[in-house]
Order: sequence, then structure tokens, then C-alpha cells
Amino acid sequence: MKYTLLIDVTLLAVNTTLIDENEVSSQQTFAYSQTTKNVIAEQIMTTVITAIKQVQTVLNESDCIETITFTEMTVDSLIPFNEQKKSLMPVKYGYETQKYIDALVMNGVIGQLERKTGLIFQEVTPLMQILWLKNEQPAIFTDATQYMNVQSYIMYRLFDLYVTSPAAAGRTGFYNLTTQTWDAQALALSGLKEQMLPQVIDFQTRSFILMPEMCTYLGIDEDTIFHVN
Repeated sequence: MKYTLLIDVTLLAVNTTLIDENEVSSQQTFAYSQTTKNVIAEQIMTTVITAIKQVQTVLNESDCIETITFTEMTVDSLIPFNEQKKSLMPVKYGYETQKYIDALVMNGVIGQLERKTGLIFQEVTPLMQILWLKNEQPAIFTDATQYMNVQSYIMYRLFDLYVTSPAAAGRTGFYNLTTQTWDAQALALSGLKEQMLPQVIDFQTRSFILMPEMCTYLGIDEDTIFHVN
């Protein structure tokens, strides 16, 4: 029998829904061991891998998962990584960023950014997190060579692609909706360079194939098609 696997990645857990040819479904939840304030990107990835492997234990030898779709990966953050692709902070950090918002309101910059990004800036907006990191954790800020959200980190680990979707980019505070590029003003404010952020591509028109070594590791067919919503 052929199956479709849906995967929902949140800050609390990885949720899976396995659907067979007859539209019969079964669901599982794989919670992280850490609290939400301490969850790291590597732990989320490990849980995704565990979930895919665990789901397959209920299948017969003749069964196969034809399609795997990430239905949700909307954990909004920009996680700093060093040259070795090790995360330097938890997924969520910089909780006390209101002072940066207040300063940007006073000098009028936040209004300019909000018009270009379509966002109302809040304490948890990734741009605010990075301003906090730059000013309050300068050693980590200096060590960071790339920034990825949860979506782009999973894409990197599974497909060796450094990319993110327009929707995910649009929630960072860095993405200019008019030019559809990382905004120069936001980059200058944060001290980041454009190459430190993922390439923005449209996932809706694409499917993805795992790296061969990841197929072997996960124990799934190399023809398995992945979609990311």
C-alpha cells in the first residue's frame, strides 16, 4: 500500500499524520525534551528524523511512503550558526527587545521598515532578536556566519539547500515585499550581510528529493517526493 506522510513542525513538538490510499489516517506526536525557551535547531531536526523513522515501523515490507509534505514549519526565528553549522543560540532568544522597538519608533525607522515588510514589529520579530544578539551577546554575534529559521535548517539538513520560502522570509522583518529581496535598510541596521541569510524561493512550484545519504539514514526510497508548504 502507498502512503502520504504529513509533518507539522512547531515549537512544542513534531506532529505526523500518515494517510493510506483509502484516506485512513493515523497521527503521532513527538515532543521535544527541552522547554520551549531552550529548544535548539538540532533537537528539532533530530525529532523530525525520529518521527519519520518511527512512522515507518507500522508499515509492512510491501508498503511505501510515496510523498512526504511539511505542512507547517512556522517557528519564527533567525538562529545564528557558526562555520561548522552548529547553532549558537536556542530557536527563541532575545525576549527583552522592547527597548529596541522603542528606539526605532523614536527615530522613525520602524515605520519605514513596517511599510516595506508589511509587519507590525514585536518583541519576538527575528530582526529584533538579532538586534538584541548584536548588542547583548556580541561574541556570539561575531561568531555567527549564517542565520537560518527552522524551515531553512531542515531544508539544509535534508536537501543541502540554503533556502527559505517568501512566507517565512516575510515574518523575519528583513524581507522587502516590494522588491522581494532582503531589505538593505534592515540588513544595515542589524549588521548582517545578504549572503548570511537563506535564498528566498517559491516552494509551491517545487518538489524536493533527499540527499542519497539521507535516504539511507532514514530508510526511505530515494524516489520519495518531498513538498514544503
